[in-house]
Amino acid sequence: MFRKLFTISIILALFASLTIAQNRAIIRSTGEQINLKSDVDLKEAIHISGMKNFAGQTAVPRFLGQKHFTAAGTLDTLTHVKLGGTWNTNFGFFGQDVFLQFFEAPADLIIKAAGFAVTDVTGVAAGSNVSVRLIRTNWSLDQFKAFAGKNFWAGYYEAAGDGFNGVDFFGEEATGPWVDKTANGDIPLPPWADNVDPASNTFDYDLWSDGGFGWPVTPELSDDALDYQWVEMSSLGFEPEVSEGEVFCVVIIHNGVNLDADRLGFFADQTVGMPGWKYYENGRTSPGPLPTGDPGWAVRAYTWDFAVAVDLVGDRAPVISDVTSLGTTIDQGPRVVEATITDDNPGGGPAGVATAELLVAIDGGEYSAIAMSNVGGDVFSGTIPGQSPGTVVDYKVHAVDVGGKESTSGDFQYQIFEPTKPTLVIYNGSPLSRAFQLDGYYQQGLIAAGYDVWVYGDVEASLLDAYSSVIEISYEGGPGDDNREAFQTWFAGGNKNFLVMGQEILGYLYGYANKTFVAGDYEYDVLGVLNSYNDVNYGASGDEALGSIVKPIGGTALGDSLAAALDAFGTDTLLFDPRAILGATAANWMDQFDPRTDIGSEVFMHGFDVGGAEIPIGHNYTHSNGSKVAFMSYDDLNLLGTDDLWYGNSTLTPYRQALLWFGLNVVSVGNEGFAPNTFAISQNYPNPFNPTTKITYNVPSKSNVSIKVYNTLGQEVATLVNTVKNAGTHEVSFNASNLSSGVYFYTLTAGGFTSTKKMMLIK
Repeated sequence: MFRKLFTISIILALFASLTIAQNRAIIRSTGEQINLKSDVDLKEAIHISGMKNFAGQTAVPRFLGQKHFTAAGTLDTLTHVKLGGTWNTNFGFFGQDVFLQFFEAPADLIIKAAGFAVTDVTGVAAGSNVSVRLIRTNWSLDQFKAFAGKNFWAGYYEAAGDGFNGVDFFGEEATGPWVDKTANGDIPLPPWADNVDPASNTFDYDLWSDGGFGWPVTPELSDDALDYQWVEMSSLGFEPEVSEGEVFCVVIIHNGVNLDADRLGFFADQTVGMPGWKYYENGRTSPGPLPTGDPGWAVRAYTWDFAVAVDLVGDRAPVISDVTSLGTTIDQGPRVVEATITDDNPGGGPAGVATAELLVAIDGGEYSAIAMSNVGGDVFSGTIPGQSPGTVVDYKVHAVDVGGKESTSGDFQYQIFEPTKPTLVIYNGSPLSRAFQLDGYYQQGLIAAGYDVWVYGDVEASLLDAYSSVIEISYEGGPGDDNREAFQTWFAGGNKNFLVMGQEILGYLYGYANKTFVAGDYEYDVLGVLNSYNDVNYGASGDEALGSIVKPIGGTALGDSLAAALDAFGTDTLLFDPRAILGATAANWMDQFDPRTDIGSEVFMHGFDVGGAEIPIGHNYTHSNGSKVAFMSYDDLNLLGTDDLWYGNSTLTPYRQALLWFGLNVVSVGNEGFAPNTFAISQNYPNPFNPTTKITYNVPSKSNVSIKVYNTLGQEVATLVNTVKNAGTHEVSFNASNLSSGVYFYTLTAGGFTSTKKMMLIK
């Protein structure tokens, strides 16, 4: 579609770039670019308090300074980051695409500015820009949120002859009606449709634009989520007003004319339940949760990191922030929850908090109320009674102001963890979904007696005391929790088994700089490491996407089995390659180290850095207090051999051999990392699942392999594999975000062999 620019765009071109860092700026209504520093920077003016982004930075949606704004009421910032989430997704945005993110007005308000956070500008052609505009909707917040977690095509307006695939996003240049692309007629008209009057060519949904065209901005790279480029609404001479409860949207339009080029990226999150909309001018041209094909609007499971600076001029409900987030624990005693609850009335009426209470639900039951008392200032406190092991507790804070307006915080949950096995597996830093995905790999050939799994953040020393063996596996991005002190306390008791595995363990607390450790350091005392060499695969940009050569050492307790298997194939090396196993978002940040020479350590794995230096990446030793330690500065899961053979799920790997060395009874699954003797397909994991799962299958010789998914009516709903595969163990992912909950079947067909298994999708 031909996107015209403003009639004033040439005049304002010099002022349309909102820069960052030392040159951060905002556009004034005169077109003047004003550089912002300190408390007059909109981003820096957000008070650091209660809201967290993925990097651990916190902020509360409240402006401190008002230098550029004349406030009739209370200045505030609307942003979905305050709901939690990770905000570490780089979501692609191409020429002529449109992003839309909705917000509900918490009170009558005046919109002062709109902002967005850009995570990638590497593919943007020189001079490319985006346009910012605002629209009203006739949907409620609940109507938008009803599609949370889903990915599906919504629709488009016909626009014959527009030069860009004959479709239009809002209908302003439409030559035909709205086309509903949903499978079940879910969106017969879009959220703004009732405000369109084609007969008079008026579009009442248009909340802020220049005759339907957005304000041009040259996108600049943001430091992180919450680092917004802002456009003041007064740039067009007016500031739109929105009524309490009305839902409006920030709209970003990519003005690039290359439909599959000029890539931008926006910070996004898929966990907070506020699904953004994306308009694909050229359809979807790459595989993913949406099928490729026609252009149009799609509802995505992601939320875009857009923000709105507002002046609240009507009474609003109490504002609840800084709610105590209680983590999972083995402590069975009562637990205190505090929250900051403030109430103002920008409209001028009475203000104040009348009542505050904790709403608590036990094991998924009904919520009951526990009164909270004011303990000073705006802080209120309440106590959740003690609970028995295994109990799951959900809680939230509810408040009512003196005018009867009420609000409720987001949901929080913890459980009383119950140790049941002698071995604990800790997935440190893994998102919950990835942790259990990894657990599906590691449980092959694992501990016959079973094990407990901890995925709940920081580890308490009292928890570790319940176990004689602990395995800590770090997420590929590095460990997220600093458990060193707890580990040292537990380890000092003696006669423990401790296996630690994962890249970045040696550098994540030290800025990824090489370090020499000394007595008293966890790395020295427990891991037995003297010197660390960080990110040895990285010499230049792009190296993190490549694998590293590693070599198991024959004749060692933990490396001999793998070395012998490789010798049978006429080689002595493997490839450590996270991206090949875990997908395109993974990276290789393998470390090397020098073991202490005074503890009798046995090096069982060497790694090669980018210069070819061969240095240890895995060793084991027995401590003087009787404890056994195995440490790997890489992850066995990501080991690959030649001919597409995956050794990471083999019982030969040092990970499994360490368990045997500990004296644990390990289950063998007969997978030794080389070509299997027969075709086979495993049960998907996890199962039940939502919405992704993985399926492992064996191919004894090079064969044409097909894996298809069917519903209970026998209708094919997905083809996962349909190609020639080399001999070995393979894996495929299945994303069912576009399917309904229920039972499905998947069938492997290859070389005259057919096998079908059942799986359950629960949404």
